[in-house]
Amino acid sequence: MPQWQGPRIRFKCLLCGECCRLYWVPITHKDLYRIHKATGLDPFDFAAHVPKDAVGEWGVPAFLLSDGRAHYLVLKKRLDGFCIFTKLKDGHFICTIYEARPIACRFYPYVYVPGDVVKFELAEGAAKFCPGIGKGPVHDLSAEAEAALLREKEMEGYKEFVKTWNAFASSSPEEASFRRFLEEALRWADGGGTLIGTSRDLAW
Repeated sequence: MPQWQGPRIRFKCLLCGECCRLYWVPITHKDLYRIHKATGLDPFDFAAHVPKDAVGEWGVPAFLLSDGRAHYLVLKKRLDGFCIFTKLKDGHFICTIYEARPIACRFYPYVYVPGDVVKFELAEGAAKFCPGIGKGPVHDLSAEAEAALLREKEMEGYKEFVKTWNAFASSSPEEASFRRFLEEALRWADGGGTLIGTSRDLAW
């Protein structure tokens, strides 16, 4: 069991859905792959991109598209602000992909701070709007620490993929479209490498 540092607070999720509404959820190629396999959905139907220059530094890799801007990969939101996988049931907001949810979601109401030790902090604003803070037992972060180690491993792979993609996007005459990015991300996550820079018809 990994050692961790973080606030010792009482917390119990009350299924209010506020975290699913207020935050963008950054995802990696592995998150994309898990959700695709669990739901059978075309990634274009649940993934989106937001420009880095519009939202600031998130500390995760940003990829280039043909518009020349750097973007973050995120889950789509509905017009009401909720994640598209959030569903209202019996007065509570539930995650319809809970078992395959992105690793970033598994930390909430904490955020993981990369470093020499596994360290967590309360997510920005969580103390103000999350009604579950202060409820239930003192929350042990062992499960989150395990997820943090998985995140570190997967983030290294995602960094390598984005580096490869950005080299292609900045130098190739081929279009660096978002659909193309998703296709290559799935291929990379599945262990098949990438066909970036080769000529072939897309199956999308």
